[in-house]
This record gives sequence, structure tokens and C-alpha cells, in this order.
Amino acid sequence: MREGLAAVLTRARRRGRRDRRARGVLALCCAASGLALLLAACGPTDGPSAAGDTPVSGGTATWAESPSSQPTWIFPFAPSAYFSVANTDDFEYLMYRPLYWFGTGTKPTLNTQLSLADPPTYHGRLVTIKLKDNYRWSNGEPVDAQDVLFWIHMEQADAALSSATKPVGWGGYIPGYFPNNVKDIKAVGTYEITMVMKSSYSTAWFTGNELSQITPMPMAWDRTSTGKSDCAAVVADCTAVYDYLYGQSTDTASYATSKIWSVVDGPWRLTSFSTSGLDTFSYNTHYSGQVPAHHISKFTEVPFISEQSEYTVLQAGGSGGLSSQKLDVGYLPTVDAPPPAAGAQLGQNPLPGYHLSALYEWGLSYYPYNFRNNTYRRFVFSQLYFRKAFQHLVDQEGVINGPLHGYGKVTTGPVGNYPVTKYLSPKLRKAGDPFALSLGAARRLLTSHGWTIPASGPATCTKPGPASNECGTGIKAGDKLTFSMIYASGIDWMESAVKELVSNASLVGIDISATAEGFDTLITQVVNCTATAAANCGWQLADWGSWTYAPDYLPTGEELFQTTSVANFGGYSNARNNQLISKTLHSSGLGTLYAWQNYLAGQLPVVWTPDAPADLLETADSLHIGPQASTLAITPEDWYFLK
Repeated sequence: MREGLAAVLTRARRRGRRDRRARGVLALCCAASGLALLLAACGPTDGPSAAGDTPVSGGTATWAESPSSQPTWIFPFAPSAYFSVANTDDFEYLMYRPLYWFGTGTKPTLNTQLSLADPPTYHGRLVTIKLKDNYRWSNGEPVDAQDVLFWIHMEQADAALSSATKPVGWGGYIPGYFPNNVKDIKAVGTYEITMVMKSSYSTAWFTGNELSQITPMPMAWDRTSTGKSDCAAVVADCTAVYDYLYGQSTDTASYATSKIWSVVDGPWRLTSFSTSGLDTFSYNTHYSGQVPAHHISKFTEVPFISEQSEYTVLQAGGSGGLSSQKLDVGYLPTVDAPPPAAGAQLGQNPLPGYHLSALYEWGLSYYPYNFRNNTYRRFVFSQLYFRKAFQHLVDQEGVINGPLHGYGKVTTGPVGNYPVTKYLSPKLRKAGDPFALSLGAARRLLTSHGWTIPASGPATCTKPGPASNECGTGIKAGDKLTFSMIYASGIDWMESAVKELVSNASLVGIDISATAEGFDTLITQVVNCTATAAANCGWQLADWGSWTYAPDYLPTGEELFQTTSVANFGGYSNARNNQLISKTLHSSGLGTLYAWQNYLAGQLPVVWTPDAPADLLETADSLHIGPQASTLAITPEDWYFLK
């Protein structure tokens, strides 16, 4: 999954940490003085208060949302500004299941059991999808081929209308890719669809990055404000249907009572929704998928404005007569986590009554330059020497060993280094950080390209021009290295990393004005600027934390780094990069994928940052949740209490 940030934020989607208003009463109650009120607002977890080894059914599990990252959008066909882990994995997927589910245990692989369809079959360019015939919507209707066509037709209509003046409705859309790269799409049976690819693609890529986008939609949604429509059969009807459903999704007050959104095929039904982030779900008794013999009956998502406010609640769990009302699943801030001993994955857990585990997402840690910024800074960002100098100011190892307390991995290129998969180039796996912290290297790169660095204050271009010893095309004499940066608030280690970057940069003549913003606010500002919109595109640097690979699960680069991609937020454009990406999509081997990432790693299209754990999960000893997916999708229907 991609987005205002078009992924994405861990599907490629953005996760503010890159995951995820006035925060409501609940968020304010997360201060230590408000613990009792917070827990009263959450309601009791009618599960057991002490750990045991006997599974029981029922009970309410409470789960902490990432800081300032509340769900804000319910319609699965999410536009870029709402294309995030908080909305998709933590919210929509509980109610509306994707056609193909990725995440088997901790591995980012196709889960055939949770998918609504059998794995697709390929005969040349012919693709056949057979849905399982046991899935039903909560209104009794089958999840069938028409529901899949409903989604595909809406993508086709959206792709045809998308332009510089009409934003893309689906945040995962990339011009030229799905659905533009298929033809002859039709239902050949109640549960069977065929389509023909316009080119010979890698079947793993087509399943993992194209078909993975589809979330079947019920016929109850195929309507407009005036009544029933027929988007499932007629593409021309889909624009009006999209406009209607988009409008319904902006009415957050109606989420829990809507006749539209109450039709679900997932294991959960929304029973209450608050813009503050306090959301409750009840188990869907009509769910037709497989669930364990024992499972919780209610699920509550709880908002927090910071890691520390959430940690205060965890620290108080089980004390003050509130032992039966504690937060069941939260997270340990890395700045409070004891470093792991040599060779160990985890340090000693400081919280009694909870067990600790590390969850790393299948994604990429980075933040973009805005190559289409409306000032001369876009020309500065376009200079590879500048990007190399800037990367030398990012102390990845120092951040990992400092505020991350040993939890984290160095990012070396456009494919995540962890969890370790076959997709990471062996060269980059062994390379370490090729742009390790070096103020000297950064200074030399700047001064050798026409910048004069004073004893204090920002560097000034004194040799304008395109030559190899000059500042570069578009940069004028007197232009200064001053930049603004916004970053996601509420994450302690990220704030420390940004402060260190600002300090390092100041020592080599780069002046950065950094401002913290709530994730939901930040992503509305970080838009993918088109050439015609550049005059209104002022952001320069923006750090939301990371990107989760989803719904594009193969890290082939087209979503984040191809020139035309909506999720290429900074507008990076490189013809060689585009050519190499295209080769990876048409090859069944890994050699082309390795060649692409080895090239792009040195081009620094974005700022590589440390891969921090998505969460250091704290789970109550009384609750069993099993291994959590690196795709960051949660499955509370698999959770159960112990007594």
C-alpha cells in the first residue's frame, strides 16, 4: 500500500511512526492524573485479571493506537490523504477483507487461509481468480465475482478521470499499472473472474502488487444518493457511486450506525466511533471465515497523544484496584526499553504483568525531499552531491544505539533490511551504511560544489552554475542552505533523531527549521505535487517514520520511486531508475530486482533512516495474541484470554 501522502501508510502505506484530532477526552485522560477516567472510558476488559493457561471465549481486549494516529476513514477505496496503516490495517480490514491477504505468521507472504480467493492461476497472459464460495456479507449475500468487479470497475473509472486537476481517488494507483495493464475483465461464473494482462509480467509481482489492491465491495454499496446504481456492471456508473461513498465516508458521526458501512464480510462490526480515536468493535457472528475455537467478543482501540502517555497507563496496569481494567496490548517506548544483551533480541521487560515482543514491519524507513518544492530548494535537492552530503548527517548507528536503545537496523537502500528476505540485494545486505555519519565528508561535498560555509549560519552559493565545481542548475548566487522540515509528533526516538540531524546540519552550514505535527495533520500537507501544482507546494522535508509495503507487497519500487506514482511524494524522477523498475516487473528472477536497488541506493532519492521496530509490543499475560504480522495487519479475532 499508496497518498496527500498517496501507502502508505506499514499497506505500501505510510505509518506514523510512519504511522499514524483535537484529541478528545480520552487522549487527554492518558496523562497520569487521568488514568482512572481513561480506563472508565475504555470500559472494563471483561476478560480474566490473572494469567493462566486455559483459553476462554469472550471478553473485551483493549489495544493502544500509535500516538496521534487514529483511524479517520472507513471507505476501503481510500484516497491518498487517508491511505495509512491506521485506516487500513488497524480499521478497515477488521470489517472488509481484501481479496488476497498477505501475512503468514511474521512473514510477508500470501496467506491462502485468510484470502477470499484461491491463489490466482496464470496461463500465459490469462489470469483466473476463483473466489471461495463460503464467504458471505453480514446481510447474507455471497462475496462473489460481482463484488470484485465492483472494485475493479471503480478503479477503471477513477484511472480514466484522474488528472492534475482531479486527484486520484485510490491512493495505490500508479498510471499505467493496474487496472490500465489488463483487459477483457469479466465474470465467467458466480465465483470466477478472468482477465488478460497486456504484457507478460512476473506472476509473483502481479499477485503481490496488483491483485493485492482489490477489496471486494458489497452490492449494498453500489448506489448513489438517488438510489441503486450498477457500477459492478457498467464502468460509467462508477464515478457517481464513488462520489456518494466518498461523501458517506466524510460523515464520521454515522460510521457506527450507517446502513452502508454495517454490511461487512470481516470478523468485526463497528459499534462506536469517535474522532478522538476511541473505537469499539463487536465480533461479527455472521463471519464465514475460519476463527479459533476461543476468541474475544469485543475489541477496543484506544488513542494516545504520545508514547509516554500510553506508557503511563501500562505502568499503572494492575495497580490501584484497576487490575481488571488494564490496557491489554500496548507498546514500550524505545527510549524506556532496556537495551538487549549481546546476542539477545530483547532486553528485560520493565513491566510486570505483560510480556514483551518486538514487531518489525515489512517496509522501508525513509523520508522524502520535495523535488517539486516551489522555491529554489527543489534545485538543491536535485543535486546528487547535496543528497550525499545530507545523508552523511544522518547518524543511523548513533540513533539505533542511542534513543532506539539497540532496537533497529540500518537502512541501506530502497528495500528494507529487516525482516531479512530474499528480496534484499546481497550487496546491500553486506554493505553496512555507505553514508555513515561524517561531518567532514558533508562539508567537503558542499564546499567543492560552490558553497561557502561561514563560522555560523547557513552556507551561501558563491559559485552558481552547472559545472562540476559549481552549485548546480537553477541555484543562484546568494541562495542559502535553509530548509523547513515537518515530522510526526509523539515518537520520542524520532524527535531525538531530528534534533541530532538539525544539530549536525548546523555544523556544516545547513539550517533546518523543524516542526512537529500530529501524523494526521502532517500527511495532509505532504502532497505529491504535479508540475502544474508546484506553485502551491511549499513543503520541503517531511518525516513520518516509515512506509509499509502494502498493498504492494513486493518491494519492486514502482509505487514509491517511479516518476508517475502517486506515492512518490517528493516527485523524484530518474529515467534509469524507471527503466530498471520496469525490468523487475517483467522478470521472474531476482537479478533485475537486485540491479535496480543497487543502483537506486546510491542515488539517494530519499533520506534513508533507521528501521525502528513498528512496536515493542507489551501484551497482558492474561491475553494470547500470537505472532504479529510484519505487514502490520492485526487479527484480534484470533486473540483469546487465559484463565
